[in-house]
Amino acid sequence: MLHRVGSYLERTVPAESLAFLRVIFGALMTFSCVRFIALGWIQEQYVAPTFHFPYQGFEWVSSLGSPGMEILFGVMTLAAVAIMLGAWSRVASITFFVLFTYVELIDKTYYLNHYYFVSIAALLMCVVPAHRSFSIDAWRKPLSGVTRVPRWTLDIFKLQLGMVYVFAGIAKINSAWLLDAMPLRIWLPAHDTMPVIGDLFTIPWMPWVFAWAGMLYDCCIVFFLLHRTTRPFAYVSVIAFHLVTGLLFQIGVFPLVMIGMTLIFFE
Repeated sequence: MLHRVGSYLERTVPAESLAFLRVIFGALMTFSCVRFIALGWIQEQYVAPTFHFPYQGFEWVSSLGSPGMEILFGVMTLAAVAIMLGAWSRVASITFFVLFTYVELIDKTYYLNHYYFVSIAALLMCVVPAHRSFSIDAWRKPLSGVTRVPRWTLDIFKLQLGMVYVFAGIAKINSAWLLDAMPLRIWLPAHDTMPVIGDLFTIPWMPWVFAWAGMLYDCCIVFFLLHRTTRPFAYVSVIAFHLVTGLLFQIGVFPLVMIGMTLIFFE
């Protein structure tokens, strides 16, 4: 067993794969921060409210008010850009992780599951050598550049993405979701004006189709992504699934995050 573990830890993959993931992650986080600022959500969610609902044990995390929150988001945006470019990546990754997590801990009523995933992904970026290829850091310090990285540095992100899907699927295995199709019986008819597919949402049995399809998709998709022969078809379904959920539900940039980062399953 120890020999197999040691053999696995010695396996390497091209460094460009991890660098690509870093660029994708940094670009998506930059877009997310800029979007949040442009929509005025700093004022609406973190400055204007006089009371927040903190997480148990994190009551000490509070809004910094104005201009504190504006400065925080500005620094966080710069950190995301630095991650994308691979510039001072360790500092940038740690900064982004701390600030992003701090913001999400201010009020638990703003919780979305992809925020938790982003915090974990940012934490992993602090420790993997994603900055040692195709980056400003590698240009600044040529001797630090590498052509290959340990395989586990990619697999750990695949594991996290897989957990997002599988746990979402497990959470749907309950009578309310599968037997009562709730809350899809409320959500889908509310979007009956959507072009092309809107009329489908008025079909009485359609909420059950979406409920079961969503559960099966979340439980199974990662296994199809892991196999080379099914991977292209699985990724097409990833795009379709997240585009539809993005149009139907207010879940921010989560669809883009999953579409972009799921590319890591390709060699």
